[in-house]
Amino acid sequence: MFKVSQEIRLNTNAAGSLGQAIGDGSDGNSPESVCIFGRYQRTPDADAYPTEPPQVYIAPELTDAGKVQLLHLPSGAVRINSKVSFIIKRNGVKGNFDVRLENPSGQHGPALQLDQLDPERFQVQCHLTQAGLYKVHIKCNSVPLPKSPYIIVTIAGAAPAEANIVSSSPAMPIFDSDASKVHSRGLGLTHINLLERNEFTVDGSSAGSNMLYVGILGSEGPCEEVVVKHMGRNVYRVMYQVREPGNYIIVAKWGEQHIPGSPFRLISE
Repeated sequence: MFKVSQEIRLNTNAAGSLGQAIGDGSDGNSPESVCIFGRYQRTPDADAYPTEPPQVYIAPELTDAGKVQLLHLPSGAVRINSKVSFIIKRNGVKGNFDVRLENPSGQHGPALQLDQLDPERFQVQCHLTQAGLYKVHIKCNSVPLPKSPYIIVTIAGAAPAEANIVSSSPAMPIFDSDASKVHSRGLGLTHINLLERNEFTVDGSSAGSNMLYVGILGSEGPCEEVVVKHMGRNVYRVMYQVREPGNYIIVAKWGEQHIPGSPFRLISE
């Protein structure tokens, strides 16, 4: 602590009576002792510093609320009795968030619950039961966000029923066919020529009504070119060309079923 100062006054008027004081045999124990330099007198401790208990002042942490982001807040009108959720992203800002909802009547509800998704994000959900303007008040360390309060507009009316929405995509027809009655022939099913187009024929005239699917896959990926041409009466001409040697697989399906011999395995050299 502080050291108390003392004041010393020099009385030079008594210096002349030095010899007389010594001759009188003074013992020097009086309040005013005498020496060859004069008389010294100690004054009371009038300038002593007050001794009060120390006080520590704690300032709140500086908060840059402008860095906080609000994500997925509805920008358009929502219908009443809807649940709205949005995300608060702190972006490195430390502190506690306080989120409160003000309904269109001007009444403030309790603090909304914050669900922590990760150290940087919080999710907030609220239920909107009235039509009008809702205000979302958000504070970080008692500091409001720059754009707070945020506005959510609610309107009356029921949402359109999904059952009344008719799909425009047509239904897939059901075919009556038998893939085992499909016949295939041609050199393109047994040999691969790297210099010219390869061909084979698929005859489904006795297999009923359905669609033909043809795919060719090599070691480097799908075949570069495959052409399927309908010649009439469910007879198809298939042409393909490959440029890289290797192993290839030809898949031919009549509807959802493989035709006899599919998949075909070939090697080009």
